[in-house]
Amino acid sequence: MRVHHELLSREELPFLALWLVLLSIPLAIALTKFAAVIFLLAFVWAGYIRNLRPHVFLLSVSLISLINIYDLFHYHLFADHLGPVRHIWYLWFLPLVAAMPWSRQHFVDLLRAFILALAVNGLIGVAQALGWHFRNLLGQGPIGLAQTHITFSMMLASGLLLLLFAIKDKKLFWSPRIAVFIFLLLLWQLMFTIGRTGQAVFFILALLVLLWMFPRYRIAGALSVFVVAGIALLSPVLRSRWVQAVFDVYLFFNGWVITSVGLRLVYAHSALQMFAEHPFFGVGAGQFRAAYYDLARRGLEPRLPPVVDSMIGPNNSFLAYLSELGLFGFIPLIVLMGYLWIRAWRQSEPLLRYVQVVTWLWFVLGSFADTFIWLEGQAIPFAILMAVHYVSPKEETPVSALEGVH
Repeated sequence: MRVHHELLSREELPFLALWLVLLSIPLAIALTKFAAVIFLLAFVWAGYIRNLRPHVFLLSVSLISLINIYDLFHYHLFADHLGPVRHIWYLWFLPLVAAMPWSRQHFVDLLRAFILALAVNGLIGVAQALGWHFRNLLGQGPIGLAQTHITFSMMLASGLLLLLFAIKDKKLFWSPRIAVFIFLLLLWQLMFTIGRTGQAVFFILALLVLLWMFPRYRIAGALSVFVVAGIALLSPVLRSRWVQAVFDVYLFFNGWVITSVGLRLVYAHSALQMFAEHPFFGVGAGQFRAAYYDLARRGLEPRLPPVVDSMIGPNNSFLAYLSELGLFGFIPLIVLMGYLWIRAWRQSEPLLRYVQVVTWLWFVLGSFADTFIWLEGQAIPFAILMAVHYVSPKEETPVSALEGVH
């Protein structure tokens, strides 16, 4: 175990700041921005800025950032909602984290911080379920201190997928018993939270993970996921939400679009129309709503009542970039995502490879729904976890990720 003065050394402070970032996301996301600033200052003070050099992380993120700056200042200075512009900056975690000299213990501590925060929030959720309503949950379920069910269900899915590895790896979270306890706590919270996307992403990826991790027991692994899903459906909250989703689809194809799912389908269709009309530079950051009203005036999309005005948006990260920034913004994003997938799949150390492959799948699947339009709860953990690189114990000399990955 590292001694106290080593933990507070200049070289270790950026790692401590990253743990603070991941601790804050489930428990106090309002503080995440401050934790990010602390990390940036610690990174510069530790001297890791000298490790930055031309690399695909820097080139990709720089290009995406320039696209947003160009769009923001050249096109639409008075955009109503600059989601892609505001949240894209969190991708700057990628080159900074990649430049740090990681060890396996650093990475394990980082994962533990995130799981610990989720576990504490889960216990708060239990207190809420028992009647301790110190805040208005707005019918979202026992979400603890999390802001909304939308981002929180995806955070729960991420934690559960990490814990699947921890149950197999007996040293990752001190003991398998602790991992199982936290897993059951988070699974309960996911079952009673109304965020459907995190539920869908978890069960899809849990099946893939079990088939990947236990190839000798593929049939048993597949059956276990269906058994867990069946048990989960005993939750009245989860069951009612998915039954409602099916009914919403039925209503949509029968001409009624003013439902949770129906509106998302309308916005997806309108995003594709915007891209077809403005394929290269899109309609502009934050201009989705104005562009939708234009389509509605021309009879290409249904006119919506004022009550849903605040809900008009792409509700899909990829469609957000296609419609608002066009190919000029979308292609660099896809190049970066593709590179991160190749990099994750080629990792040789089992823990790092598992976390990055699963994190990539979790992020991409979630991006097809409304959980992530570059929000802190998904973008920051993704950027941090995908940028880490450390040498395996078999290698001789630690190097930074910028030097060790080609």
